Amino acid sequence: MADISRADALALIREQDGTEIWQAAVQFSAALRSFRRVDMGTKISRYPVIGAIPEASFVTGEDADDAASVKPTTKMDWGDRVLTAEEVGGIVVIPENVIDDAASDFDLWAEIRPRIAEAVGLTIDRAVFFGTNAPASWPDGLVPAAIAAGNSYVEGTSGVDLAEDINETIGLVEDDGYDATDIYGRRTLRRRVRGLRDDNNQPIFQSTISELGTVNQLYNATVQYVTNGAWDNSVATLLTGDSNAAILGIRQDLTFKALDQASVTIGGSLISLAERDLLGLRFKMRLGFQTAQTRTAEGGTGAYPFAVLTPASSG
Repeated sequence: MADISRADALALIREQDGTEIWQAAVQFSAALRSFRRVDMGTKISRYPVIGAIPEASFVTGEDADDAASVKPTTKMDWGDRVLTAEEVGGIVVIPENVIDDAASDFDLWAEIRPRIAEAVGLTIDRAVFFGTNAPASWPDGLVPAAIAAGNSYVEGTSGVDLAEDINETIGLVEDDGYDATDIYGRRTLRRRVRGLRDDNNQPIFQSTISELGTVNQLYNATVQYVTNGAWDNSVATLLTGDSNAAILGIRQDLTFKALDQASVTIGGSLISLAERDLLGLRFKMRLGFQTAQTRTAEGGTGAYPFAVLTPASSG
């Protein structure tokens, strides 16, 4: 008895279109996720930081005419750290026909917005960590600033292993009077430290489950992976330091505005969206960056709250 094969009935079988776009998970900004955030009411905000700390000494004299009974004078002063909000933005342009044709199965704008957020996060992280294309009003990126402050350690210098190199890098932060609360690096760092052990043969890389999900730690410092493409392993294996000492001032969160009547520059030419049946999605975010580099009792005036472990090839 002959059966009906799939090929025989192919004309009757309708292929189903997928209702989602398959793509890699969106990665936003490690800096925005980890560093201290403050609201900015204006474009420029000033924050006082301690420039000099008071000193105390024993008063050993008791008689009025005894110089040792005079309490010493001391001082304390403050300096300014300036946060200047700068804009990150752009316009995504798509033909109306593409939107119309995709509308039955896909909300293209909903798919595009997370990718815009990722692009903004990439720009922010490159500027904050490495100073790449950063506004002139911002301080140096954390990696070059830590190197300039003398807080860098070259892989292999310990002569032991990567675990000891990381320990020495964290020690540079502690020498300056700060606690290393976080470690930043590319996701490939996880593979390099997964099998490392301390002097007691305990893994230095540990994962715990919290209400926020899985938390990875190295020497009790939380590991923050920069997975949006901003991290440059040729410059820094990792950055560690006090996450509270890096400040992001938010003047305006990421916002979107649909455009259909504007003129935009595409490929060096001014194009009317209405005349070309194009739609635009304008996005922008305004934020400032600063480091709360203050004088500490242990580190003195040159203290810097971050340190870098650099690859041997860059040292």
